Amino acid sequence: MRLSVISPVLNEEFFIPIYLKAVLKYADEVVLLDGGSQDKTVEIIEEFQRKTDKIKLFIKPQNGKPYSEEWNEGQRRNFLVNKCTGDWILALDVDEFMSDNFVKFLPQLMKDGDMNFYSFKYIPFWKRVNLIRLSTPQDPHWAGEIARMGRRDGFSYSQSKHHCVPLYNGKPIWRVEKHKRVLSIVLYHYHYALGPRIKENDNRRGDVDLADKKGNPDWDYEPDDYSIKTAPFNGKHPEVIRDYLKQNRRIR
Repeated sequence: MRLSVISPVLNEEFFIPIYLKAVLKYADEVVLLDGGSQDKTVEIIEEFQRKTDKIKLFIKPQNGKPYSEEWNEGQRRNFLVNKCTGDWILALDVDEFMSDNFVKFLPQLMKDGDMNFYSFKYIPFWKRVNLIRLSTPQDPHWAGEIARMGRRDGFSYSQSKHHCVPLYNGKPIWRVEKHKRVLSIVLYHYHYALGPRIKENDNRRGDVDLADKKGNPDWDYEPDDYSIKTAPFNGKHPEVIRDYLKQNRRIR
């Protein structure tokens, strides 16, 4: 059984070297679609390509603003799916990392003939790498579970232009038979804790008082419509993140 890892990329020069170092430990194929990066993202990917033939890079400058309704995200992610050759697909964005035990359990997950899709525990960091953002009734899209790995035959994305979701045989994952929750494996999200943390068109700019303006983010800001709740992270980061934090003497 072979695993394809897919991700769209755009101006990810901070995360892309850490990401590739991580996924190349377990992926048989890494399929990337660059949307027109203006930084060193493509250059870094091409450096990795000179060392391995596992990486496929496609470049299709996107129309309109990234991370918005103009991006047509569903179309771009389905493009990635169609370029895969693996038996299974793991949809893992460049600011996301699997827990170290994923490598150990991956062969078993792929060999299980009774399963078509897997969900994993989801831990999103907020502000820094020792703080987890929690879901609330008014803002439920944070810590919990997330469906990201499925058989290639049947895997697709909804056609939403933004916030598209994975489907299996055209069905939402919660309606898929042979779908298993594996909460001993964690998918960590570091977008709001490492690197730039906030980008020009991020969905969550309003959470740091930058919805309609530019400037420095206010990480202590409280939106009017919902509260931002966090909790300490007392777990263990993936090895590649620990290495980065150690090299840069960042707080755990």
